[in-house]
Amino acid sequence: MRFELLFFETADSSLGRVGHESLSHQSLMEMVIEGITDKEKICGGANEPKDIEEWEGVTIKDGEVAKIHWNECDLQGSLHLEWLPSTVRKLVVTWNQLTGTLDLASLPTSMEILKLGGNAFTGSICLKGLPERMKCLDVFNNKLSGALKLENLPDTLTDFVAHKNHFSGSVDLTQLPSALTSLNLATNQLSGSVVLTQLPANVNYLYLSFNQFSGSLDLTKLPPNMLQLHAYNNSFSGTVDLSQLPQGLTYVDLSVNELSGEVFISDALFDIVQAMHTKLIKQHME
Repeated sequence: MRFELLFFETADSSLGRVGHESLSHQSLMEMVIEGITDKEKICGGANEPKDIEEWEGVTIKDGEVAKIHWNECDLQGSLHLEWLPSTVRKLVVTWNQLTGTLDLASLPTSMEILKLGGNAFTGSICLKGLPERMKCLDVFNNKLSGALKLENLPDTLTDFVAHKNHFSGSVDLTQLPSALTSLNLATNQLSGSVVLTQLPANVNYLYLSFNQFSGSLDLTKLPPNMLQLHAYNNSFSGTVDLSQLPQGLTYVDLSVNELSGEVFISDALFDIVQAMHTKLIKQHME
């Protein structure tokens, strides 16, 4: 076991998932946590790991690793996602102290839920080629940077959570997955204009706050089932038409922008539209 592990540690990471099927899940899981400095919290012993059936937070189904849940374990060091067994459908490592970069290009094809938020991961992330069945990708509250290319997300993705990072550049919101229900890009360094007239019909929650977005806002074709729109603390400018907002909205915040002019809002939505520190003048629709 130990010889096998040391041999593959020297392998070129560019080989991706080649050779995974020839390794036991025990060997693969040991390589996943090799960079974690306090791995004994997971496997019982750094030098002599327990059998994976006894590992903390690991769910085995039919002899194969199906789910990994290492939430709030105070783990330190790096995580080698490229060695995850191909059967892993869910990985949750939120609220630890994990560092290093994230290689999302070599995730297991069966991966559906990946939650990496609340750590100290750095570098950029590639969102192209994610597993086709992925439903949730959560990377909030890290130190990630670079561009966010949202054009090629999996069609099955329902939640993309990336707030509180250092992502920059413009974002294309016109080619999002049809299954998407929640998109959180708040508290980054994103800029440029945003098109909100081609959002997927299923989007309920959209968070754009605390960025550097600019230009006009067209809110006349928001998804019919949208519940919340957070766009405060940006540099949106000009007037905005609020007469065609979805009537099921529970919260809209346009505060701290450069918006101006009279806006006519239905009685049902009048109080839920926030426009503090703007030059918008709210009026009731007749």
